[in-house]
Amino acid sequence: MQLPYSDVLDIAHFSRLFDNKSECYKLFWFQAIARKVKEGHKVITFKTLINEMIADAWYMVSEYRLNLGPNDALERVVHRLSEISHMKSSEKKEEILNYLEICKDKEVMSLKRTLAQNVPYRLQAPFMESMKGKEWQRTRENLAARINQERRLMYYFLQFNGLDTQIEIQDEWVDYIERNYEIIQGWVELNLIQYLQRRNPSVPGIVDKLYPPKERKLEKVKNYWKNCGT
Repeated sequence: MQLPYSDVLDIAHFSRLFDNKSECYKLFWFQAIARKVKEGHKVITFKTLINEMIADAWYMVSEYRLNLGPNDALERVVHRLSEISHMKSSEKKEEILNYLEICKDKEVMSLKRTLAQNVPYRLQAPFMESMKGKEWQRTRENLAARINQERRLMYYFLQFNGLDTQIEIQDEWVDYIERNYEIIQGWVELNLIQYLQRRNPSVPGIVDKLYPPKERKLEKVKNYWKNCGT
């Protein structure tokens, strides 16, 4: 698959963001970043992105019980939220996000912190080939400081404060994501579908189980990748 070319950005390494899909977190994390950029944000908190991840996983998990991975924290937090909120599986995304903003349930908060442990740092690993082995074994604050020393990344860490930690998307990446959003979203969704098919081999029609029917907007995605010969 070939993502749109850029003469100023490292698209070769960008295209490898999802090479290691042993878990789904990278897919949901980056999808949330791209969406917030499209909405006009370049400084975003962990909390905002994690709430987006949970809302994105809501329908596929609560309606179809799709398996996101062994002991997957994203799947577990959706089940917990469903248990305590009694929201329907086809609940509007805005309502899910509103509930997450005010939810102080201890298990939900613990699972949110679990989701913030690795993916914000590991997503950009393809850009940081010099970081190996023990370089990743630091406290999260020290790891963020180390990553901030790298050049030409998609985003950097600002104030470090648990789920209120902020990332700042770099201007050239903001421009690239905004201009190519539909193609990038299609790329993410294709990777997500492939991931879910591996985790749920006996479930047919994964592509129709990502979002409630009224929210499905995959036709352009299908056509784009079909034309690319994938």
